[in-house]
Amino acid sequence: MFLLKILFKIGAPFMFLFCFSVNSYTQSSGIKGVITDETNTPLEMVSVALISPKDASFLSYTTTDLKGTFFLKDIPKDTVILQLNLLGFKTFSKKMIYKKQLIDLKTIVLKEDVGLLDEVVITAVVPIQIKKDTVSFNADSFKVNFDDNIDGLLNKLPGIEMEEGKIIAQGTTVTKIFVDGKEFFGGDPSIFLKNISADAIAKIEIIDKNSDEAELTGINDGNKEVVINFTLKKSKKNRGFGKVAAGLGLDNRYFSNLNYNQFNSKSQLSVIGKFNNINVTGSNIQGFLENADGIADDSSDDSEDDFINPQKSLSGFLKTVVTGINYGKELRKKESFNVDYFYNLSENNGVSDTKRVFFSNTNNFNYSSKNKYLNISDNHNLNFNYENKANKTSSLRIKGKFFSDKINSDLIREGLFFDTMDELVTTNTNTSSNSNLKKYGNLNVDFYRKLPKKGRSYSTSFKAVINNYTKNNNQNTFIETNLNKTNPSTTNFEILRDEDLSSADILVKVKYTEPLGGNHYFNTEASSEILTGTENTNQNRKTIKTTTIEDAIEYYYKYSENSFKTKFSHSYNKSDLNISTGLELQTLHRSFGEVDEIQFIREKFYLNPSLFFQYKPKRGQKFRFTYRKYIKAPRANQANPFYNDINPYAINTGNPDLKNEKTNSISATANVYDFNSSFNFNGKIQYSNSTDAIIRNVTIDDEYIRTISYQNSGEKIRFNALLNITKKINSLGVRLSLKNKFSNNAANSIVNYELNNVVSKDYLTSLILQNNSKRKVDLKAGATYVVNNTSFSIENNLDRKFTTQKYFGMVDFDFSKRLNVNTQFDYLVYTDNKFLIQQEIPIWNAAISYALTPKNNIIKLVLIDLLDKNIDVYRRSTLNYFEETNLQSLGRYVVLSYTFKINSGKKKINKSLKT
Repeated sequence: MFLLKILFKIGAPFMFLFCFSVNSYTQSSGIKGVITDETNTPLEMVSVALISPKDASFLSYTTTDLKGTFFLKDIPKDTVILQLNLLGFKTFSKKMIYKKQLIDLKTIVLKEDVGLLDEVVITAVVPIQIKKDTVSFNADSFKVNFDDNIDGLLNKLPGIEMEEGKIIAQGTTVTKIFVDGKEFFGGDPSIFLKNISADAIAKIEIIDKNSDEAELTGINDGNKEVVINFTLKKSKKNRGFGKVAAGLGLDNRYFSNLNYNQFNSKSQLSVIGKFNNINVTGSNIQGFLENADGIADDSSDDSEDDFINPQKSLSGFLKTVVTGINYGKELRKKESFNVDYFYNLSENNGVSDTKRVFFSNTNNFNYSSKNKYLNISDNHNLNFNYENKANKTSSLRIKGKFFSDKINSDLIREGLFFDTMDELVTTNTNTSSNSNLKKYGNLNVDFYRKLPKKGRSYSTSFKAVINNYTKNNNQNTFIETNLNKTNPSTTNFEILRDEDLSSADILVKVKYTEPLGGNHYFNTEASSEILTGTENTNQNRKTIKTTTIEDAIEYYYKYSENSFKTKFSHSYNKSDLNISTGLELQTLHRSFGEVDEIQFIREKFYLNPSLFFQYKPKRGQKFRFTYRKYIKAPRANQANPFYNDINPYAINTGNPDLKNEKTNSISATANVYDFNSSFNFNGKIQYSNSTDAIIRNVTIDDEYIRTISYQNSGEKIRFNALLNITKKINSLGVRLSLKNKFSNNAANSIVNYELNNVVSKDYLTSLILQNNSKRKVDLKAGATYVVNNTSFSIENNLDRKFTTQKYFGMVDFDFSKRLNVNTQFDYLVYTDNKFLIQQEIPIWNAAISYALTPKNNIIKLVLIDLLDKNIDVYRRSTLNYFEETNLQSLGRYVVLSYTFKINSGKKKINKSLKT
């Protein structure tokens, strides 16, 4: 009942908004008509553009449907020109006076053969087209600056967001990037986005791509992935192009960039390079973000229990050296090979201040620390992809990824512990020097075979993942306790801990599909996954108090997890409807323990049902519902019975008696892209309920030492809802984007042997307004409001609420064809009822660009953080503490740069209007 109430509350607004968009067709205004050829056959996908005769500005756009009909709405009251375009037919143009009343043009006949009309017509650059499963954007329709890269262009496109280096299109993460239809920089697509110039792109296509199996068999199984394809301008093909840039600034700031590309119909080559100290990365920055404040010891396992954990920005001072190369080759038609290599050498140092409130049923206390850190990363990343679809009855894909990452981290933390009377009782100074080397390899092989009978096929998949993680930790912790008493004491820990962790995960899967007739299919699938791993640990500790005590820990831990699955399913597949129901039989066998000692052995059998439903009633609309049950075994460290006490104040141990976690998950999505009414809608609901939930068990003693273990207890409930709306209001000349997120997470924790129920509710609302016509001026303004409510059953006075408010405005103005000025102002407000000080951070950035020659030589002055606030704020809530960290950021800097573009192409006069 609880779930139904939530679904109703969230779903009702979704249905109202959708019905509103549909009902808008019945209104008595707009322009409509039917387009046919000379034989009276309706013409689909005719581009219907409405432009202003005054300045050739773009007003509205749509395409015809299967019946050749179109309907344009939301048109300003004015004289307008209707223009119809379809390849193979003459362009049709008609001038009209629109008075906010319905104009029915009845039937319009297009004549074959492209030819010029006797009168001069203005050809509109149509910014957006939609064809079946593809949304296509004309890059020239969106204003970008001289030296913008592709990520800057994507930020201009409706329905596309950039989050943590990933592309979110139509509410779904883009899985692959193609250039002229060929996969590019498969290992890390953000490299491509951050380095290739936006002005090299002619068209951007967001494609709902069929699975490899569906492409081979021709049976639409509904399993699609969202990919993005960039089509290069003709002037960039068969010629080298790119850019070289360098800049110097105040306070010894510098940067340099290099990008060179060579593309033709058979091969593609791209080379990039970066060298700077202005906190600009090529990619692969996630490791730094995780440790940007130097906290890498007692927080490393909190991620699953974070109820609010916003993405960190990169703080401190970063030096980066980046090089990368991509090479792709079409060996023959539908057979290609692609390989890329990426190297990143980075050095990040800075300082931060942390305030943390710990809580338990008996002993709440406050903690604060000052942190100074230095992280150096040496990262190598190699990816390759081979694809062969030349055979009409089979296809093969081999994909591999290999990387190594060596990180050296130095940290000095000065921590202070306060009792409930806010008296200082304990201090600790932790000095650590850690060297970590991680090696990773991943190989995927997928083979699909179409058999003679239509719809009959089989496929085999092989996946191998190998990890090796070597940690060399050197920790020195000096502790002073009982500072509020007459007999304070001191303790010093000197710890050396070496860990070698290795794992291998092998998955083999076979699937067979048998047609039953009438779009019905029977599928059977069998898979075997074997996960094995070892942990070899050697620790030596010297404890210096009144006397010196030395002890050592040494163990060799081994674990294995074997999962055998057999799945039977029935599917009904049509172009507009996919329904699949299945039942999976799973045997999960686990064994673990110290080598040459008694092993822990666990084996269970499970039945896991699943349901998939997808309906696409018309072009631009898709509705999906999924349900599945899955089993999650404890992670290796959660079941490891040995202690990890390298941090004397955060001791970790596992629980070998943990049971598998069982989760029922449902999700529902609705995507509506209605270009007739300029209305885009994306909604998503996710709900999961886990039983035998694996939760944390925390004990805190009188000396503030936490011992963290794991236990199965009760349920873990997660509910998430997303609503995105984009609406173009032509009468006002603006585009409105509204984004809403809601999440409700509930889980148990055990603190000092008492069960604690924690409920966290998060709300996010974001509104962005921007102008439609961007010939000279690009305007954008918006606000984001985020609130987190966390409640605890241990003590009600620990309930927490904090908010983040962000207001921003951006102006990008072309004073001339060569001079551009850009400025953006952000104002952030952080409010938290557990931290009395309200943080208010204004951030002002600006840039001035001037092209010395048309599109080639560019001088740019960049001014960052003009108000020199030099601070970032990071907050998080977990099951037994919440904290706020203030991080030193780069602060104000000014850089003057010069960019030279290679093969910028001949300048062309374009009468079309950018929108």
